[in-house]
Amino acid sequence: MLYMIFILLPICIFSQSQSRLPFQVGEEITYSVWFNFIKAGKSTMNTVCIDTIDGAPTFHAVLKTQSLSVLDKIYKVRDNIESWVDVEGLFSRKFKKKIREGLYKKKYSVRFDYDDSLAYSSSDTIPISGPVHDALSIFYYVRAESLWVGKIFDLNNFDNNKFKPYKVIVRKLKIVKTDAGEFECFVLEPYAEKGNLFKYKGQLTIYLSNDVRRLPVKVESEATIGSMIMKIESYKYK
Repeated sequence: MLYMIFILLPICIFSQSQSRLPFQVGEEITYSVWFNFIKAGKSTMNTVCIDTIDGAPTFHAVLKTQSLSVLDKIYKVRDNIESWVDVEGLFSRKFKKKIREGLYKKKYSVRFDYDDSLAYSSSDTIPISGPVHDALSIFYYVRAESLWVGKIFDLNNFDNNKFKPYKVIVRKLKIVKTDAGEFECFVLEPYAEKGNLFKYKGQLTIYLSNDVRRLPVKVESEATIGSMIMKIESYKYK
């Protein structure tokens, strides 16, 4: 699922820890969005600033997605997500989303209090154990990791007041051609251990560039109604 947010930005400070990460404040990545091989919209991922949540420095990340104007009358999409990603651990400290997809609308927010081991959402308070990720913080976490084919991540995703632990494997290297150029990419996929018939429905397959930037070059998602693909169009620092 994709999200979008439009906000007024405060004056923000920078963190020295950025120098050892493949991303930094001011990064902007633009994607074309395809649904069942039809170009349906655009998405922009921004690392906006360093913000503070519960006294901890965080990357304030924003992803915004909207359908093309020619498709708005058929199926209007204005999806929004904001994530506050802990600078040191790259896990989620706060998460907000505002969804509009056709007639479906939803708002949701959650703040993770790791001192008290509680998640305070817009509708409930839920016990948590250890760091958790949201739909956007996962991109920052895997980009900062050392990658090699065969590596497996254990992740704990949280959304809509529910935990979803799962594994991700670096499956292979693959060349991906885009409007922004040609990239050799690590392919990260949901992973089920041998003999486990559980299928990770709706999970993302992420293509990260095999270079110092670790760009999310391409993102794929399979759902019952079809496939969604995001492909990088441009990349810049503001």
